[in-house]
Amino acid sequence: MLVLSRKPDESIFFPGLGITISILRTDRRTARVGIDAPPQVRIVRKELVDGTDEETFDVKSFEQTWGGSSKNLHELRNQLNTLNLGLQFYRQQMDAGLIDEANVTFLRVVNQLDKIERDVSKHAEAEAVREARASEEPLRPIQVLLVEDDADQRELLAGVLAMRGCEVATACDGNDALNYLGSHPWPDFVLLDMRMPNGDGASTVRALRKINASPHLRIVATSGTSPQDLGISQGSDGVDHWFPKPLNTDGLIRYMQHPTETNLSTST
Repeated sequence: MLVLSRKPDESIFFPGLGITISILRTDRRTARVGIDAPPQVRIVRKELVDGTDEETFDVKSFEQTWGGSSKNLHELRNQLNTLNLGLQFYRQQMDAGLIDEANVTFLRVVNQLDKIERDVSKHAEAEAVREARASEEPLRPIQVLLVEDDADQRELLAGVLAMRGCEVATACDGNDALNYLGSHPWPDFVLLDMRMPNGDGASTVRALRKINASPHLRIVATSGTSPQDLGISQGSDGVDHWFPKPLNTDGLIRYMQHPTETNLSTST
């Protein structure tokens, strides 16, 4: 139960909302109340305006900070409207000298704040539990098919990728890669050398785009030859990204971790 003290210099704090109500001064006709609130709750003192501006809540901003599901947001808007109306009614009663009636309204306002505080606290606790559970769930490793005809390069690059947390399958050329994809789940990335004797990079890219079995697949060229020399486009019809050799493995890993943040230009 919330017990309200009306003595001067005493305050009521709602930590989940960041709102403090302070009793600044009382006399027979007036109770001077201070309300300290975050920017999402805009309280306008009548003596500072021309009388046309009412106490206003920035509901959209408030929802972005403390909102949740559409059902929760609907309930929050109703609670904020009740609070807003209560503050306006309290001010008008005080202006009219209806002190006893204003005291009752003030208690209703405080009780409404207490209800919002409890609801916000429950929401915050639920979000904290959800985030804690999400942080405990291991991230799925990046799935990579490495297509490289040079055995030394294939083995070494596969080792580098595995050390960085990727799950790596390998193929020795484009034909081998297509056979592998015909009987295995499609990976997140195909790292494709462009100069190979059996199923070169260009023909393999065209075959992968024609199959289109995985719309989320990204094809990354790794080659000592420029894309212009091979007539390979960059984008949804060609390769998603081009890494020239000697290969910058740090740049490659960064791209695979955040592919949407990297443009389609070649990386060194």
